[in-house]
Amino acid sequence: MKSDMLDIRKKLKAKKPTFLRQDAHKVKTLKKKWRYPKGIHSKMREKIKGHRRQPNPGWSSPSDVRGLTPEGYKLVIINNVQELLSTNDPKTISSTVGTKKKLEIVKKAKERGIKIMNVPNLDEFVKKTEEKLRLRKEATKKKEAVVKEKKPEVKKEAKKETLEEREKREKEDKKKVLEMK
Repeated sequence: MKSDMLDIRKKLKAKKPTFLRQDAHKVKTLKKKWRYPKGIHSKMREKIKGHRRQPNPGWSSPSDVRGLTPEGYKLVIINNVQELLSTNDPKTISSTVGTKKKLEIVKKAKERGIKIMNVPNLDEFVKKTEEKLRLRKEATKKKEAVVKEKKPEVKKEAKKETLEEREKREKEDKKKVLEMK
């Protein structure tokens, strides 16, 4: 039944027009995004034949498969390993997750045999990401080494002497201020 509804949805969506804002095809600055037409003389708002169509409930997909992926899975977005382990359904890793955590999630999914929708080949992803992280680590080590070579070491004794000198100067300044009064 579910697969039949997915096929029906696919056919319906093939016929569905792209709903654009009024005059979006004429004016460059208008985004290609739906906004309800509000003009009092708007032919589109009045739904006059020959003018652009508007979204309405008739264009929606069947309620049984609404919100499902093209394969028929419920879209589950995860941000960490704990959310991955909750069920064995296919998941999608959030776009805000960083590289290290994403690598961790993919490794765990590979162990458990869980499908990840936005990472098609888990093995290839793991190899590429580990290589990138390794190269990044080497580059930072090289930068740190270059910075250390350029930066001369400051002697602690010199700092102590300057502190002592500063104290002497402060005492002399206080004496001058008191003498002025």
